[in-house]
Amino acid sequence: MEKIEKLYNGFYLNKESANSQISGCKNHLRVAPIKKINSYVDLEIDYEHFSFAEKDKTWKIEYFHGLKNFLWIEKSCVPPIFIFDNHNHAPVFRYNIICNKKIKNVELIHIDQHSDCWENKNHLKWNWNENELENVFHFYNEKCNVGNFIPSSIKSWIISNQTQIRSISALKNLKIEKNQNFILDIDLDFCLNWIDRSIINEESIKILKKKFNEFWNFALCITIATSPYFLNQEVAINILKKLLNE
Repeated sequence: MEKIEKLYNGFYLNKESANSQISGCKNHLRVAPIKKINSYVDLEIDYEHFSFAEKDKTWKIEYFHGLKNFLWIEKSCVPPIFIFDNHNHAPVFRYNIICNKKIKNVELIHIDQHSDCWENKNHLKWNWNENELENVFHFYNEKCNVGNFIPSSIKSWIISNQTQIRSISALKNLKIEKNQNFILDIDLDFCLNWIDRSIINEESIKILKKKFNEFWNFALCITIATSPYFLNQEVAINILKKLLNE
């Protein structure tokens, strides 16, 4: 079994974890196990547990279901794809790929309605080798939340720089060199209407699929978040099917 699978074996975050502290929830949030497969057909919603919590407008804590399993999709001759719910897991999967390939100076192409660059008082300290995966795993699960995980990745040189794609126009203008070391990072909430977040923006899906097909084969890996708080997970899975289907 791969080390990443041993770490992501299905566990609970306590109330001290960074994602739990957003709402101050007392219930333990579940982090799904990861399955290494060759398609996304096993993508399901976990209706028995909650993966995220946040306060509503009346300051009451709301709980949100995430994915039953995270997926690590591996096929020959194409980069690995990681699919998960809360976005702060992305750096763990990215680190695993970058370190195994021994590649530095990697750019993050971050396609999201949010920057995920809030200030984080916690700092990741590590050495550049595969033995640090467990340290990276604990840091991003316990010391980072969905809104502040990118700055620590830059400060610790997991990635060297980032390109923020926060609008359809920016996505249309995105250009990537084939010899560029980059990771394609997608938050599926990018495909929602900015004003009414209950509505899917079909144009954004169309353009995202076009760009995905154009660039994804050149990426070191692709990380895709379904973002339970921002996006109904049934809707997220439907968007994902449109994105990954030929």
